[in-house]
Amino acid sequence: MTVRTNLRAATVLATSALALALTGCSADETSAPQKDRASESRSTAPESEQPSAPDRTTGPDDGGDRVLAQVIGRDSIVLTITGVERSASGKSVTVSATLKNTGTKGFFGISAYGGTDASIKARMHSLAGATLTDTANSLRYYVLRDTAGGCLCSTALRALDAGEMVPVFAQFPAPPASVRSVDFQLPTFPNATVSLGAAR
Repeated sequence: MTVRTNLRAATVLATSALALALTGCSADETSAPQKDRASESRSTAPESEQPSAPDRTTGPDDGGDRVLAQVIGRDSIVLTITGVERSASGKSVTVSATLKNTGTKGFFGISAYGGTDASIKARMHSLAGATLTDTANSLRYYVLRDTAGGCLCSTALRALDAGEMVPVFAQFPAPPASVRSVDFQLPTFPNATVSLGAAR
């Protein structure tokens, strides 16, 4: 009885040991490829793309606005027209622009932009000398005035330091609705032809 019992116990132990050994091998064989696949996945996955900084070295320097026309005047002053819009009533047109000193020295010639009409108050440091020309009908429009005799335009302008840019505007009587382009002119600058849409 003792011998048979011992043989049975030995057989059971041997069978258990073999089963454990096979289970261990099976676990190692199945887990290893999974670990390799995970490692491979991490090594080949594309890195998250960082948003690239905007390229500020190209394109016209317009302060971020759209450019309808750009002309260069005296002493490297650049006039950039960014908007030409009729009023909702269709009775006036507003020209929006920027003036930038692209030279290396301060610019003190702002008084030239005021034009020669001495009846306009505070014109010497304003855009009172600007005009809008309907070349198709040979009509020229001057800056509108308020009830006090001042221009409906940028005023109190000062000298421009090197690299400095300022926004400016001027308002004019509106040409007929059929007119689709006009010439904007500011003293010391060439004419700038711009499109003129319908009233909004």
